[in-house]
Amino acid sequence: MRIDFIIISLATFAAFFDTHALFPLMSPYARSLGASLSLVGIIVGVYSAVNLLGNLGAGFWTDRVGRKTPLLMGLSVAGLSLLVYSIVRGPAELIVVRILHGIGAALISPASLASLGDMADPRQRGRTMALYGIAFGTAGLLGPPLSGLVRDRWGYDAVFIGLAVLMFAVALVVLTLFRGQFAPRQSSDRSPLRAVLRRQRLWVSFASAFCWTFALGTLLVLLPLIGRDLGFSSARVGMLFGAFALAAILLQASPLSHLSDRRGRLPVIVLGLVLIAASLLILTVLRQWGPMMGTMFLYGVGFGFLFPAMSALIADEADASSRGVASGIFTAMFSLGIVVGTATAGWLAEQPIGLHPFVLAALVVAGGALWAIAHIRWKP
Repeated sequence: MRIDFIIISLATFAAFFDTHALFPLMSPYARSLGASLSLVGIIVGVYSAVNLLGNLGAGFWTDRVGRKTPLLMGLSVAGLSLLVYSIVRGPAELIVVRILHGIGAALISPASLASLGDMADPRQRGRTMALYGIAFGTAGLLGPPLSGLVRDRWGYDAVFIGLAVLMFAVALVVLTLFRGQFAPRQSSDRSPLRAVLRRQRLWVSFASAFCWTFALGTLLVLLPLIGRDLGFSSARVGMLFGAFALAAILLQASPLSHLSDRRGRLPVIVLGLVLIAASLLILTVLRQWGPMMGTMFLYGVGFGFLFPAMSALIADEADASSRGVASGIFTAMFSLGIVVGTATAGWLAEQPIGLHPFVLAALVVAGGALWAIAHIRWKP
């Protein structure tokens, strides 16, 4: 069981490292292939759109065939896609590869999250999901600067090939060492989707995932632009996001990662969402880099509380026969939140209505907190 946990953590890191490493590179790479600005938006966004739909289908497949096959297939398809990035010659080809890459990545998250739910001690699921969150945060902290460094020294192809080698190496580890193939238990409900949708507490987790990524999408669009207007260097803007990732890693590595195991999932979800909403409101009035760093650190603390609690809630509320479906919906909400959040932030920033996009994001997150509060006393 311990080796399986290490492998799942490794696969999670590889998948998120791949995604985060390409964040700062895909737009300029598409432009280098002759894509217009509007086409760049499609090239960047199609990955998330395909990932959103793929997560849902992957969840069903994971419950049907077990965790190992989708995990292995996802890593292999993602690795193949990364190799093909280096040989495309035009924007149309790049869109096709982005679709293939999105499909591969969509298979990994539901399978890995469901696997962790299967193997975690119910009394320590919060701690287990915190370790999952550490892999997520570490990938976000290391991926963009390392990919930028490699690209500056050796070019785009070196980034793509290096990431492909990582994905294939992890796939080989999964193939040879992972023992997570299993025969799902039979549910009393013939429809796993119906069983998941009837669980009201699962909707708290789904809504929390959407609210957080809506806020993240808003930050991804506007924080670099605000930093530019304030005269910050690109490195300093990158450090703002690094502060968020570092805070999340430190909190989830601390004894506080057990908090939802001791105090319950929903109160800790509320705590995390409240801290995130507060940090967004504070950002609207700040103009200096130091206080903004501290506020983004607070944002990361909120995420550090939120992520283990809402992930553990998935494992609590879904049994083995429907955990893949629940995990698929949960990870799909990540993509949906990013897509809606980025689109809304860009639109709202151009409207003369006087509502700061960070305020709207804070209201969305606060709405998620109220939804969680409403279910604290709810009994299934």
